[in-house]
Amino acid sequence: MEINTPEHRLRMEPWWGMLLYLAVGAVWVALSDALLAALITDPLWLARGQTIKGWLYVLLTGVLAWWLLRRMRTAEAARWALSQELAQIASHAPAGIARVELGTLRIFWANERLCQWLAMPPEAVLQANFREWVVPDDQARAQQQLEQLLDGRINYYQAERLCLRADGRPPLPVLCNVSHVPASGSTPAHLVCLLLDMGEIGATRAALVRSENSLRLALDGSGSGMWDWDLVQRRSAYSQGLVRLLRFKGGELPHGLHLLRRLHPDDRQRVRRAVERSLATGQPFDETARLQCFDGEYCWFQARGQRHLNTQGEPERFSGILTDLTDRRAAEERQRLAATVVDNTTEGVVVTDAENRILSVNAAFTRLLGYTEEELRGLTPRVFKSGRHDKAFYQAMWECIQRTGHWQGEIWNRRKNGEVFPEHMSLSAVRDPKGDITHYVCMFTDISEEKAQRQRLEYLAHYDPLTGLSNRLWFGQQLGASVEQAQAGGETMAVLLLNLDRFKDVNDSYGHAVGDEVLKHITRQVRSALRPGDLVGRMAGDEIAVVARNLRHSDGAAAVARSLIAAVGQPWTSPDGIEVVAGVSVGICMYPEHADSAQGLLQGAHAAVYGAKARGRGAWCFFNEDMTQAARERLELEARLRVALAQGHLQLYYQPQVDIATGRLVGAEALVRWIDPEEGVISPGRFIPVAESSGVIGQLGQWVIREACQQGQRWRDADLPEITLAVNISPRQFHLTDVAGCAAQALADSGFPPRCLEFELTETALAERPEEARQVLLRLQQLGLRTAVDDFGTGYSSLSYLKRYPIDVLKIDQGFIRDIPHNADDMAISAAIIAMGHSLGLQVLAEGVETAEQLAFLRERGCDAYQGYLYSRPLPAPEFTALLQQQAQMPA
Repeated sequence: MEINTPEHRLRMEPWWGMLLYLAVGAVWVALSDALLAALITDPLWLARGQTIKGWLYVLLTGVLAWWLLRRMRTAEAARWALSQELAQIASHAPAGIARVELGTLRIFWANERLCQWLAMPPEAVLQANFREWVVPDDQARAQQQLEQLLDGRINYYQAERLCLRADGRPPLPVLCNVSHVPASGSTPAHLVCLLLDMGEIGATRAALVRSENSLRLALDGSGSGMWDWDLVQRRSAYSQGLVRLLRFKGGELPHGLHLLRRLHPDDRQRVRRAVERSLATGQPFDETARLQCFDGEYCWFQARGQRHLNTQGEPERFSGILTDLTDRRAAEERQRLAATVVDNTTEGVVVTDAENRILSVNAAFTRLLGYTEEELRGLTPRVFKSGRHDKAFYQAMWECIQRTGHWQGEIWNRRKNGEVFPEHMSLSAVRDPKGDITHYVCMFTDISEEKAQRQRLEYLAHYDPLTGLSNRLWFGQQLGASVEQAQAGGETMAVLLLNLDRFKDVNDSYGHAVGDEVLKHITRQVRSALRPGDLVGRMAGDEIAVVARNLRHSDGAAAVARSLIAAVGQPWTSPDGIEVVAGVSVGICMYPEHADSAQGLLQGAHAAVYGAKARGRGAWCFFNEDMTQAARERLELEARLRVALAQGHLQLYYQPQVDIATGRLVGAEALVRWIDPEEGVISPGRFIPVAESSGVIGQLGQWVIREACQQGQRWRDADLPEITLAVNISPRQFHLTDVAGCAAQALADSGFPPRCLEFELTETALAERPEEARQVLLRLQQLGLRTAVDDFGTGYSSLSYLKRYPIDVLKIDQGFIRDIPHNADDMAISAAIIAMGHSLGLQVLAEGVETAEQLAFLRERGCDAYQGYLYSRPLPAPEFTALLQQQAQMPA
C-alpha cells in the first residue's frame, strides 16, 4: 500500500535528477560565459572570472547536494518510523487483516489478530485459502462482488461472513471489507481484507434490541406510545403501542398518520399553539386533548414531548410519548360525580377513621344536624347520642359491622340544638387490600317526616280525616270483633245506620265548607248520644253507622235510635248566625235476630234505611227479609237496565196531544218503554225510580232526548205535519246533568228545530234549587226550546215562581181530571189552573182525559189542549206515523 506524505511527494526517480542537474549546469555555463564576455574585455580578468565562476558553481552544487542528502536521510527515517508504526497497528489492531493473492486467494500476509481468530500459527495461515476459512453465506454472491471489484465498478465491498477456527470452537461472525490493491513495482496486484469482529457488534445489537423491547414494554405497560417527528425531513415515526392506543386493527403501521389532523376541532388550535411554543422556546410540551381513533370515536390523551436541536442549535426533531387518559378521565369523572352526589345528596354522610374519629361530613349532614365539619373533625359520633338506646343496642350494631362489614336500621340521634330525631342509618366498614378496616362511612336520612307521614297514613287507614270516626274498613273490622265477642258471650246488639236527610241540599245551598262543619257538628252530637262501649264509624258521605252493645231486647235499639235522631236534630249555628238543621233516618239490624255476621248486619241496616225514609224524615225502622228482597231486586233491575241501554231494548212511545178547539194533532209526549226479551214490557214505574236512585237516569235521559229529536226529524223529512215533541226531564237528571248542553248537541246532530222540542219539568225540580233552575231554563229559552210544568198543582211551589221562570205550558195533573164532572173540587181546581195559566200568558194542557164529559168541561173552560185515552194511548213510532199521515190528509 502507498502512503501519501510530503516526503513521498518530494521523492523522484534518479534519472530525473540527473537530467535536472545537467540542465541547470548547462544554463549556468551558458549564461555566466555570456555575461562575463559582455562585462569583461580583459582576457586576464576574463580567465580569473571564469575560474571564480567554476568554483562558485562547485560550491553551490556542493551545498545543494548536502541539503538534498540530509533531506533524503530525514525522509528515510520518517518512512522507517511510519512503516514500523503501521506494522504495529496492523499487528495489534482489533481487526483481522490479510493480503490475499488474486486467483488462488491464498493468504500471503496476515496480522496476529487474524491468526488468533483462525487458531492457526502464522506459517499455517500463509498457506491457507482465504475463502475456505472466511466463508461467505452465498458463494455466488461473493464471486460476483469480487468480479465487480476487479472490473473497477466498485471500489470495495462489505459482507458478513463466518471465520472458521482450527481448534473446533464455534465460527466467529465477522464483517469482511475487501479492497483491490493494483500491482506496484515488485508487489503484484492483490486483495486487502479487513475483518471486524461481529460478536461484540451482535452483543451490542442484542443489548439494543433488549433495550428497545424493554422500552416498548414499559411504554405499553404504562399505556403510552411513542411519537418522533423529523423536522428536517418532515417525516414522522410512531410506535406500535401508540397505534394500538388509537385502536388501529391492521397489521402494519398506517401511512399518513398525522396526530394533529386527528385532534378534536375544539382542541386543535390550542394544541398547535402549544407545539409552536415548545419548538420556539424549548419548553417541555405537555397537553391533554381529544384524538379521533380509527373506530371514529374521540378519546382523551395526554401528549408530553421535547424538541431536539442539531449541532447548529436549530430544532431537528420533536418527540415524546402519548398516554391514553380515557380510563383515568372516566375514573376521575366517576369520582367527581361521586363527590358531587355526596355533596348534593339529601342524605347525611360522615366518614371516620378506624378509631371512629370524624374526618369529613357533607352539606346534608350539616343541614340535618347543625354541626359544621370544622366543629366535628377529630371528634367521635358519640356527640350525636340521643340516650334512647342502651348499651346492648350499640354492642349488637358493632358486632354486626365486624362480622358482615355493614349495618343498617333506624336509630335516634341528637341535633346540635338538642332535638332528638329518628333517622334511617347505613354504616359500612372500608377495608384495605389486607382486609384491615381503615375507615367507616355512615349515611343517614332524617325520617321524622316519614314516621309522621306513616302515622298519618295509619290514622287515615283507620279513621275518617274529617270527622275522626272510624272509616268503613276499620269499622267493619271492629264490628267483626264485636260479633265474635257477642257470639262468645251470648250478647244482643244492634247496628244502626244513620242516613242524613237532604244533606246534599246543605252542600249545594251553603257550600261544602259549611257542609263539613255541619257534619262535624252531627258527629259530636252522635258521640254525645252514645253509651260507653258503643262503636261509631262513617260509612259514606252522608251515612254514619253505630254499634249498640249489650242490649236486652229490640226496644233498647229503638231507644238508641230515638236518642240519635234527637241529637242529630239539634241545629248547627254558623258564626254569622245561620242555623242549619239536618234530619236523619235510621235503619236498625239486630244481632242475632236479623243477622249473625258483620256483613249481614251492615246490609240489613242499609236495607232498613229505605223503610225509614219511606215513613218520612226523622223516622227509624227495623230490618226484615222483605227489605232485603226489595234491595236485591233494585240492584238486579239496575244491572238489567244498564244492559238494556247498551243493547237497545228501550223504545219511545208517543201519546198524542190534541188542540181542543180544532181537534187537530199538535204534539206528542215521548214516553220511554222497556221491552225486555225475557220479561216483556217493564213498567216505567218500576225502572224509573231505580234509574234515579242509581244515577242511570242521566244516561237514560240523554238517550230519550237524542231519540226523540231523531224521530221528530224523520217525520219532518217525510213531509208529515209539524208537531211539538215533549220530553220528561227527571228532577235528578235536571240537577245532575247538563240538560241544556245535551239538548243543544241532540238538536245539532239531528237537525230537529228547537221550536218543536219541549221539556216537561215537575214542580219539585223547580222548587228544589230555584235560582239554579231559573238559570237552566233561561239557557233552554236561548236555545229556542219550549218549557212545560208537569203535574202542576201537586207540589208545594210558590205561584210567584211562574212569573220568574220562562215557562210556556202548564199541564194539569190527571189526578184533577179523573173525577170530572163528579167532583166539584177537582173541577174548581182545574178551572183555576186554566184561568191562572191564561192570565200569565201560558198555554194549558190537561192530562188523562178519558171521557167526552171531561173534554166538554175543558172546552167550556177554555183549556188549550189535552192528551189521554179518549184520543189515543201512547203509540210506538210506526203507529204514530200512521196518525200523522191521517192528519196530513185532513183538510186544514
